[in-house]
Amino acid sequence: MNEAATVLQIEDLAKHFPAARGRLVRAVDGVTLAVKRGETVGLVGESGCGKSTLGRLACRLEEPTRGRVVFDGVDITGLEARELRPVRPRMQMIFQDPFSSLNPHKTVEQIVGLPLRIGGARDRSAVRDRVAELLRVVGLDPGQAHRFPHQFSGGQRQRIGIARALACEPELVIADEPVASLDVSIQAQILEIFRGLQEQFRLTALFISHDISVVSHVSQRIAVMYLGKIVELGPAQAVIQEPLHPYTRALVAAVPRIERERKGATTHLSGDVPSPMAVPPGCRFHTRCYLDQRPECRSEEPELRELRPLHLAACHLGVGE
Repeated sequence: MNEAATVLQIEDLAKHFPAARGRLVRAVDGVTLAVKRGETVGLVGESGCGKSTLGRLACRLEEPTRGRVVFDGVDITGLEARELRPVRPRMQMIFQDPFSSLNPHKTVEQIVGLPLRIGGARDRSAVRDRVAELLRVVGLDPGQAHRFPHQFSGGQRQRIGIARALACEPELVIADEPVASLDVSIQAQILEIFRGLQEQFRLTALFISHDISVVSHVSQRIAVMYLGKIVELGPAQAVIQEPLHPYTRALVAAVPRIERERKGATTHLSGDVPSPMAVPPGCRFHTRCYLDQRPECRSEEPELRELRPLHLAACHLGVGE
C-alpha cells in the first residue's frame, strides 16, 4: 500500500494482559491493518474478540506488548506523553457509551469546546461559534448548548460525542461501537449522520462494531476479527456478498436482511468463543468450524493471504481459490 496515502498503519500489533497464575490474556495477538486517507475501515467481530482494545492501541490509549503504530508516516509507538501531545488532536475517538463518556458537570458548549481550548483557542466568541457550527453539523440545535448531558436522550448524547470528536478537524476518527447502546431507529439516524460527515469532511475512520450490517453501511473495506486476529479483510461489498472465511459467513448469516441478499447457504455458529487465555492451536476458529477440516487446521495457524483480488482470508481450506 502507498505509504503516502496511508493515515494509520498497524504492524504486528499485540496486547497481552497478565492474569492469574502467570497466564496471559491475548486480547490482540498480532494484527496488521492499514487505513487509507479518506477511507472508512469497518472492524467487526463478536464481543471479546479484541476489536475495542485494538482501537485503543491505535490511538495510544493502551500500550502495546509488541508491534508498531504508524500515524501519518510517524511511528508513535514509543512516543512519551509530551511527544504525543501534538498528535492527540489529529486522532480522536467516539466512545461506545454516550452516558459515561460525557462529563455530567459540564455544559454541551464546554464539552464540545474543550478540545479547542486545549488546542490553544482563546477567543471565547470564536469557540462559541465553532461549537454552534458543530452542533448544527450533527443535527442538534445550537440553542441547547447551555444544557447538561442529562437533559439529552442517548442518541442526542452520541451526537454531542461526535461533535466533540470533530472539533479539532482530526485526520483520523476511531469510532468504538458508537451505536451499540442505542435503539435501532436511533442507530439508523446516527449512521446517516456519519455517512453525511464522510461526504462533507472526507473522514478517515476506523469504525468498530459487533454488527456486520452496521459496518456495511459506512465502510469501504471490512476487517473481520476473531480471538485477537484478523481472519478476513476485503472490500465491503465482497466481504458481505461472498465471504471467504467460515466465521465471516456465520456473522453474515446472523443478519436476516443481509442473508436474503447474498449468495450461498445459510450458516450458523455453535459453541462458545474460546478463552483468550487458552487460544486453540492451529486455526483459532477450528473448534467452532462447520466445514470439513484438514489436519493442518488443528496444528498450523493459517496466514492472512490474498485469495481473490484485494480480498484476504486466513483459512487453510482455501475458500475462493
